[in-house]
Amino acid sequence: MQKKIMNLFWGAVLIALGVIFLLRELGFIYFLNMSHMVWALVFAVLSALFLATYFLSERKSWGLLFPVTVLAGIAMVIGLDGTRLGQILSGAPILFAIAVPFLVAFFENRETRQWALIPAWAMTVLTMLVLFERYLNGNLVGALVLYCIALPFLLVYIMDHGRSWALIPFLALMVVGTIPLLGMFVWGAYFDIAVVVLMAIPFFVVYFWSKKNWWALIPAGVFTSIALSFILSEWLRIPFPSELFLAGLGLTFGVLWLMREQYSTDWAKFPALALFGVAVLVLFTSSSTDLVGPIVLVVMGAALLLGSIYGPSRRADSLDQSEKN
Repeated sequence: MQKKIMNLFWGAVLIALGVIFLLRELGFIYFLNMSHMVWALVFAVLSALFLATYFLSERKSWGLLFPVTVLAGIAMVIGLDGTRLGQILSGAPILFAIAVPFLVAFFENRETRQWALIPAWAMTVLTMLVLFERYLNGNLVGALVLYCIALPFLLVYIMDHGRSWALIPFLALMVVGTIPLLGMFVWGAYFDIAVVVLMAIPFFVVYFWSKKNWWALIPAGVFTSIALSFILSEWLRIPFPSELFLAGLGLTFGVLWLMREQYSTDWAKFPALALFGVAVLVLFTSSSTDLVGPIVLVVMGAALLLGSIYGPSRRADSLDQSEKN
């Protein structure tokens, strides 16, 4: 019965819209001559029609609230156009209108729809920033947006430690959000270095949080190698030392290879050897500076020392000693 009523309802609405557009084509109605208040009324009526549909469906589909709230927000923005209040609100009503259906979805079922708080919070934050952005520095606004969007993911993890995946978007958003702030205090090459270091931090955190996430060492090593190469390039005033970058990548895979008894990382020896080999090749064919070569050799020597100290032979000797005892 309710479905029949909804069909009759929207059938009448579509006929009315068809008549209006037909009159426009015949020249009886001119949309361009309509005032902004008339347009505001049009969007308000459309919003009311979707609201009626929502109640006719016995509020079973919260998604129907999106056209209700968004059209109402558009009507408010158009209606307040040219007024002092309209200048203050700007597009904030439309942004908050997107948050409202998510809030309704959460309150309808708090047990299974906790996820709805994330987009609701994000759109609410954007609403507040649109209201106050004229009083804030542009870089600060960008940072606050990303920080605030990151916060719900941290709350997801705090509420349920089993959802450790939430830490990844949280850390990523926090890092990216810090980049605009760096632009206020760091300039030039040091800004590039700081950005690359920030990109490495989340992956180090993911790895040290749980050593099972050994894969995180790969992007962490890549960004760290880039950062060290940038630092050396800046300090020595030389071109980007690609040999140091390649050696850093080789060391990264070398560390993974050392973890082969705990995890399936025996394959890492192949990229490690290849990268070290290419680094040596670049070292002896490049004339960027006399200091880069020795530094690369020290890095590769350190890798060999780590291999001898923490390699399988050392652990085997320890096990033999423990068995004798």
